[in-house]
Amino acid sequence: MTVVRHYPWRALWTGIWRTAAAFVLTAVLVAVTGLLAGRPGFIWLLAGSVLSLAAAVPGYLVHRAGAPEHTASSRVVMFLVLTFTAWLAALVVLPVYMAVEGRPVDAVVTEISNGESPVFHVSDPATGKELGGVRFLDGEPKVGERLPVRVDPRGWFTVTVAEPVGRFTTFALVVAGFCALLAFLIGVGGHLPDD
Repeated sequence: MTVVRHYPWRALWTGIWRTAAAFVLTAVLVAVTGLLAGRPGFIWLLAGSVLSLAAAVPGYLVHRAGAPEHTASSRVVMFLVLTFTAWLAALVVLPVYMAVEGRPVDAVVTEISNGESPVFHVSDPATGKELGGVRFLDGEPKVGERLPVRVDPRGWFTVTVAEPVGRFTTFALVVAGFCALLAFLIGVGGHLPDD
């Protein structure tokens, strides 16, 4: 007697919506932690980065609910992928925000703090107001030279370079997108039966 097996559409749908819910929940927390990391100062950057590492936990728990017990190894991979993706994506929240909302200013370099990576302190030439420090420039402007930057008009976040969305942001988004696709395949597959 031939047994006709039907495709497990219900399990597939469960995997899709649970994984999608995990992504949405993680994305919301990533946006919050990314904005925290964009506040001026190393403490904010550290706090936002650490919290973004935990942003995947609620999403992972949503993914795990109802998944078969025999997917323990894929659960570990799913958790690691979600965590890495959350941390990486959180680091690009500020550049993307500043590219959209930031106000262009032709600032003046007022001071250079030397260290492992130099910090170029800039001020608004029109008002003389100190705008903050900029790192990771392609060149090394001198004190008194002009430096195009972007300033948050709301005053929430630190100043950035004029074009904050660059090579690092693009690379990070590509890696995060690849990890998201991998997590989606693992998430959906984790809800499907073996046979």
